[in-house]
Amino acid sequence: MSVVTANVIERREYKYLIDGATAARLRAAIRPFCDIDPYAARSPGGRYTIESLYLDSPLMGLYWANEHEQVDRIKVRVRGYAEAPGSPVFLEVKRRINDVITKTRGRVSRAAWAALLADPAAPIPAEVGSKDLAAVERFLALQRTLHLRPFTLVRYDREPYFSRVDDYVRVTMDTRIRAQVMDKWTFTAPAHNWRALDDGATQRSPESLTVLELKFTTQVPLWLHNIVERLDLTRRSFSKYGTSIKAFYGASDARTYRFAGGWR
Repeated sequence: MSVVTANVIERREYKYLIDGATAARLRAAIRPFCDIDPYAARSPGGRYTIESLYLDSPLMGLYWANEHEQVDRIKVRVRGYAEAPGSPVFLEVKRRINDVITKTRGRVSRAAWAALLADPAAPIPAEVGSKDLAAVERFLALQRTLHLRPFTLVRYDREPYFSRVDDYVRVTMDTRIRAQVMDKWTFTAPAHNWRALDDGATQRSPESLTVLELKFTTQVPLWLHNIVERLDLTRRSFSKYGTSIKAFYGASDARTYRFAGGWR
């Protein structure tokens, strides 16, 4: 059974790389079914900026599990929102088994998260609420057992929509995806160190591409299926973390242009 709660989300997630013209057609097509996320609606251009500090083991075991397409694999990251520097951060574990994604996320204050992760003996702060505790405990168990540390900081602008006719359907478009090497427990990064990950040269495209993600629980809604067919969208693999590792650590490029299987 699919689960969507404040701290656990189980869903399917399909990705596409689209150009600007297709993005404009998509906005028009989803308008009868979707509303823009209220937080994004209050932000310039209907977008907000997400920053993710990605963790990995010393030998980049999580990266290689993704590259080798292991059936059961995880990503571990600390997520924040750049326009809200006083807001909490979220400790997230994203597990993928085939096409099914399970994500747990627990919030920790901006003042406490770095010290918590930097010290393997640090206790969970008393401020962490009961509904976040299990997710934080799971994150720490993985981080401390696998000796995970920061590798890259990824930042991007998200244009998010949610369905008003389904229990859980989200359509997100990510642009200005950029990254830099980060080996510290911080979101503070030099402005001159960013490197684009979605530019035309990197993606072998005449223009920068938008990463489109369709997220739903079990069945693809008919209206969404029809839009994908009408726009002739084809699933493509794109990992923000994996692309950042290739950009900075010289890992082999086994999947950059791989087409994903399954629906469209």
